Amino acid sequence: ELSELLQEEKLSGVPLLIFANKQDLLNAAKASEITDGLSLHEIRDRRWQIQGCSAHTKEGVKEGLDWISKTVANNKKK
Repeated sequence: ELSELLQEEKLSGVPLLIFANKQDLLNAAKASEITDGLSLHEIRDRRWQIQGCSAHTKEGVKEGLDWISKTVANNKKK
């Protein structure tokens, strides 16, 4: 479960990227719903992002991967 992974000492400070798939559908969950459902607003020890995407159209996938790559690279510099 996500909460257990976030408490793992070895993963402390590791950025979190959540892909919100199926954003091409009208009834797709909004970022705010995902944030509330996963209690992401309580995460204080790492950067996190919800990236809307569609595996079908591939929209948003590259942007999410770019974000995680840049964020990890910036963490290594610190």
